[in-house]
Amino acid sequence: MLDEVPEAHREAAEEIRAHLVALRGGAPFLSSADARLLVGWLDEAVPVPAILRALERAADARRKRRSRIPLSLGHARRHLGKPTRGALPAGPADPTHPLAPLAVALRAQAAADPREESLRALADALLELEGEADGVVRGALALIRGFFADAWSALTEAERAVRLAAAREEIADLADLVDEAVLVAAVEEVARDRLRQGYPLLTAATVWDLVEVP
Repeated sequence: MLDEVPEAHREAAEEIRAHLVALRGGAPFLSSADARLLVGWLDEAVPVPAILRALERAADARRKRRSRIPLSLGHARRHLGKPTRGALPAGPADPTHPLAPLAVALRAQAAADPREESLRALADALLELEGEADGVVRGALALIRGFFADAWSALTEAERAVRLAAAREEIADLADLVDEAVLVAAVEEVARDRLRQGYPLLTAATVWDLVEVP
C-alpha cells in the first residue's frame, strides 16, 4: 500500500511506522488497514508530530485499560488533535534553544542512570537540531526513538528475559483470552512500555510543548 503513495509521503510514513514499532515492538511494518489510514492522514496533511503524539496517547490509554489487542494506528485516531501535557513545567521559551530545558533535565537524570553516556549524547544531539518547529520535533523524536532502540538492544538476554517475564506476569489474566502469538506481542509491548516509563521526559508531548508546534 505504501509503495503507491507519493514520494513526498514516504519519509513521513517511515517516521510514523518507526514510532509505532518503537512503542509496541513486533513486526516492523504496517498492516494494510494501518497503511490505508496513514495514507489518508497524509493526504489530508495531518502533521506528523500530531500523529506521533496521538500514538503515544493511545499507548498510554491502552496501558491503563490493559488492552489485549496490539497497538495500531487505528487506536490513535480518536486521540488526534487532543492536547497532552508534557513532563516539563510550562514556562517561557528558552532563548538559547527550544529544547534546552529538556537537555538540562536529561543531563541531571544521567548522573544517576545506567545509560548516563547515552542520555548525555542524546541531550547534546537535541541541541544540534535547527530549523522550523515541525522539523525540530520530528528530528527530536527520531533521536528519542534511537535512544530507546539502543536501550532495548543493549539489554543482555538475561535482562530482557526478566523484563519479558515480568510483563507476562503483569498481563497473566489475558493468557487464556488470546492466542500465543497475540500474547507474545502484548508481552513485548508491555515490556517496552515499562522501559519508556523510566524516562518520562522522552515523549512527543514534552517535545511538542517545548517547541510550541502550532
